[in-house]
Amino acid sequence: MRTGKRGAYVMTYGRWGNQQLLKDCGIIPYLLHKNHGFRAVMVGGGKFESEKFPYLEKYVRGLEMDFLENTNLPTQLDYISSHAEDMDLMILYGAYQQHIPFVEQYRRVRPDGKIYLATDMNIGWANRSPHNHPAYKKFLQSCDVVAASCRATQKHISAKWSVPVDLIRNGWYNFAGVTFDNLFEQKENIILTVGRLGTDQKRTDILLEAFAKVSDDLPDWKLRLVGSINEKFKPYIEKYFATHPELKERVTFTGLIEDKTELADEYKRAKIFCMTSTFEGGTPNVTAEALFAGNYIIFSSVDSAYEAIDENRCGRAFPIGNVDALAKIFREVCPNENLLAEGGHHAVNHAKRNFDAEHIVAKLYYLLYGGQAQ
Repeated sequence: MRTGKRGAYVMTYGRWGNQQLLKDCGIIPYLLHKNHGFRAVMVGGGKFESEKFPYLEKYVRGLEMDFLENTNLPTQLDYISSHAEDMDLMILYGAYQQHIPFVEQYRRVRPDGKIYLATDMNIGWANRSPHNHPAYKKFLQSCDVVAASCRATQKHISAKWSVPVDLIRNGWYNFAGVTFDNLFEQKENIILTVGRLGTDQKRTDILLEAFAKVSDDLPDWKLRLVGSINEKFKPYIEKYFATHPELKERVTFTGLIEDKTELADEYKRAKIFCMTSTFEGGTPNVTAEALFAGNYIIFSSVDSAYEAIDENRCGRAFPIGNVDALAKIFREVCPNENLLAEGGHHAVNHAKRNFDAEHIVAKLYYLLYGGQAQ
């Protein structure tokens, strides 16, 4: 039944997890609900019996989730048909071929509806996409807004694809009501990273090896690593501390921090945020978090790196996988208090201009609906 308000449904061919509720795939529907009056629903595969979603009540109250019994295509297409009346906006994350039937079905049952496709891709992925295939072209052309999350990817795929590509960055929303008063007075000599530690993508070993190389030169600096640890990475950690026992008191693995106030404290304490990924699907969510906290940014040269560091105004980039280059940057920037403070101040201003989630969602709303009343 029609609810009386616009309905925004985020569809996926897989499952949603609790962590995703506070990433762009959850932030955007939540803010469409909060600021623009939508009923916002995230639709995905059924949850496991032990699976919990504490963020639903704690941070994104009003956002709904629909769990399908399975993720086979007939079930998903039937869901689109049966909810078509309320599904005024369909949101898709990832320009996957698996999403093509979703778009075809939605256009059959809601030709007047809107589709937002967040490509969530990097340049390498874009080059591998079948962008010249007729079915893929039609898929892209059927979407009302197609967006990339960083300018480098936007420019690249705009030149290759058959549709305009907008820039919708992955922004930060202050779910926990964190204050950033006296931000720079709180900072310590800490290099911070946050993510899925030890995965092939994140290459946490690059950060650890670079820190070991400079540890004698920077004896008053510490390294803090926040996030779940990949099981395959644990033997590496044991070997690392066996090789560098003097770093046990200076290198800390905190584990996953789900409380956003506690996580914000980690960002606020750190002077430097470092990411060593081999690739990202656009702008990683940690970018906005680190910028708003006034961290000096050191990123591997993924597509979004130079946009994150604002052309070296608030950070530096190093070649992907290059331990020596990262160590060299640490030696240069860590002792330079003026550089870190100026870079941190610029990071905050850069974040406010370009990574505020409410402004980003307002832009998306305008792209979809223009001046139409809510």
